[in-house]
Amino acid sequence: MGRVAAGDRRQQLIEAAIRVAERDGIAATTTRRIAAEAGASLASVHYCFRSKQELLQEVLTAIITELAEAARGEVRPGIDAGTLLREGLQALWVIVEKEPGKQQLTYELTHYALRQPGMDSFALWQYEMSYAACSAHLEAIAAAAGITWSRPMPVLARMLMTVIDGVVLGWLVDRDSPAALAALVSLADLLATLAVTPPSDELEGAALDGDLSPG
Repeated sequence: MGRVAAGDRRQQLIEAAIRVAERDGIAATTTRRIAAEAGASLASVHYCFRSKQELLQEVLTAIITELAEAARGEVRPGIDAGTLLREGLQALWVIVEKEPGKQQLTYELTHYALRQPGMDSFALWQYEMSYAACSAHLEAIAAAAGITWSRPMPVLARMLMTVIDGVVLGWLVDRDSPAALAALVSLADLLATLAVTPPSDELEGAALDGDLSPG
């Protein structure tokens, strides 16, 4: 077998770690098992990642990024905030239903980190990353819909993340997709009430400013 580029090997190991953790649980996800799953040497794991924690961070990054990109793909200019919120959450939900094992893994990683000495910063990092993804999504919606938010972004991001987190966990227990989707749509409608459209005179002033430019 030919030499595998470091970037490709990192991706293979991340994907292997996800498979092992989904199948065997996070406590059983050792670097040796990950290497075996990827068909790589144990040395290659230590070459690509400074620690198991770094590898787990990459696992979480991949999962969170996949969800964020699914939602972000629905953000289009000229659409109202409520529609963008609903469509983004519905797109996110498609990924959740398609890959429930990955979603369960995120909760297992949180509790695992909180119980492991020296890994409390991992759980904090996990949620900070999720809040940042929610903030970026809400900011993209504001730009596309031409609105501002009536609440501070940290508050809105925590609201969005906390409800998604709870809805997904509840669904992993009862698998009641209609109820879960109904909750997310209601969340979108609620958040939409916090969208503020700039006064029309501000928009007209901006247009006039453009007309006064030298021709």
